[in-house]
Amino acid sequence: METRSPFWSRIIWTALIGGGLATAALASEYAGLARSAGPSGGIVERFAPPDGYARVPLAADSYKEWLRQLPLLPDTTPARDWTGRLVFAPTEIGGVLDWRLLGAEEQCADIVMRLLAEFAWVVDPSSIPSFRSLSGQEMTWARWLSGRYGTNTAQTAIVHTSGARREPGRRELDAYLRFVMTYANTASLARDWPEVAPADLAIGDVVIQPHCTGQGMGHLSVVVDACRDTDGHQLYLFVDGFTPARDPVVRQRLAGDRSSAWMTLAEYLQLQSVFGPGFCHRPPAQ
Repeated sequence: METRSPFWSRIIWTALIGGGLATAALASEYAGLARSAGPSGGIVERFAPPDGYARVPLAADSYKEWLRQLPLLPDTTPARDWTGRLVFAPTEIGGVLDWRLLGAEEQCADIVMRLLAEFAWVVDPSSIPSFRSLSGQEMTWARWLSGRYGTNTAQTAIVHTSGARREPGRRELDAYLRFVMTYANTASLARDWPEVAPADLAIGDVVIQPHCTGQGMGHLSVVVDACRDTDGHQLYLFVDGFTPARDPVVRQRLAGDRSSAWMTLAEYLQLQSVFGPGFCHRPPAQ
């Protein structure tokens, strides 16, 4: 059984969005995400704000700051899908997160669910968030540990059967996340998470484009950093995954121009216009 220090166990999920993590510990608390032995810097080091802009102030030990410090692979790293197929050349993106894909299940909406769960794992493993399936059924970490989730014979409803208790370790967290990723998606998150006004978009929020042009469930991106000028105009860094599952990347508008990773919401939606209109949502404290 894995444990955390008493410091971590005193922090509860309601503090995840606003604070509750010692900055000194941040750098060593991405191990569950990382696929490399040592990342090549992070978001703060790679993306200086444009002239006239400064990063928005954050609580030094918050979930938002944790997102801002996400580690990146070297800037020569291309993005690949879960089978190894090339998706983006290094010049087409701002960077590839140092991220251990869990498999084919880990698609665009799953990136934010994984981030929320990974931060909760750092803070207090008992506070892993719950999610609801597209059919409206709640999936919880506690119930996962108490037995077995599955589906009925028609594969239309999630069922839970009591059984031998699982040990709350890393292997079970990965298994729980794979299960959640199978049954929750952009549509269920758009339904369950409150919408926020575009002017209030902040780090940790997501942009959901629920109606693709053509087929599909939509697309989801995560705001991982923000900067502001003296007139209050804001620019953001956006991270997304995709279907089929691929490395999460920091997006940029112009090939070879890393500064174009900083975008207004309107610029980002133009970049992703194939997915249709976008709506801003905020993961709730649970």
